[in-house]
Amino acid sequence: MEFPDSKKADAAVKALSHEGNANGRSKVKIDKNENAIVIEIIADDVVAMRATANTYLRSLQIFENIEINTGL
Repeated sequence: MEFPDSKKADAAVKALSHEGNANGRSKVKIDKNENAIVIEIIADDVVAMRATANTYLRSLQIFENIEINTGL
């Protein structure tokens, strides 16, 4: 996902790093390159993959909504 600038991408990485991995059935790696982040999910099964992806997609949607609604 691309962000308007590197500072916002840094903030997203910091916020997403707190998502954690409660169930232990998936692992997440987040990389940042300038103003873009890449989220890599490795899961033991499809259910775990979908749950983890949904968690991160919801968070990214919140970031987008905050930016659109507040102009941050």
